[in-house]
Amino acid sequence: MVASTVSDLPLSDRGDLRTLTVRNIPSAVDEAITEQARKAGRSKSDFLQEFLVATFGDLIGNFIRTSELVALMDREMARMMDAELRESPYDAGLTLDGHREFCRILGILSEADLQRIMMAGVPHLSVRARQLEGLTRLSQGASLYAALLAEAATRDEKTLLTLYRSQFHMMSEEGFLEEAEEFRAAMRLPPLEREDF
Repeated sequence: MVASTVSDLPLSDRGDLRTLTVRNIPSAVDEAITEQARKAGRSKSDFLQEFLVATFGDLIGNFIRTSELVALMDREMARMMDAELRESPYDAGLTLDGHREFCRILGILSEADLQRIMMAGVPHLSVRARQLEGLTRLSQGASLYAALLAEAATRDEKTLLTLYRSQFHMMSEEGFLEEAEEFRAAMRLPPLEREDF
């Protein structure tokens, strides 16, 4: 089950609820939902409600799935990399908690914040395309993640290290900071002021 049911989007109180009906679910999917709900100690209805609220309360995930600019820039990044763009918007690999961490660390509160970050990041997508050279498949939302990294690169080392420890610990710290420096150079920002922690 989803680790946290606290959503990124402001959801209205219990007085403004809607009912959804979903038909023609494959039996294997229904069985998987039933089993997971049972293991979570929830009714199937409650389990699905929590899952839907968490999924569609995800600010970054919603933006990836609905922004025409993200879709256009994903195609452009895939072209730059001579890579295939994955069809599913659910292949990016970041979790709901990962998206929440990006929002928390970078102070993202709304779609307007994401739109501003995306617009500012568009000129620097080629930096990320070079960093990802060799990949043959690109996930939907890659251009937004690139813009988020470009935004993070404008911050101080402490913020970058917080993001590194939260999201990018699978790569070396030095490699992560080198990638941030590449974004900074493209934006004509001075090198990071390195501190001893």
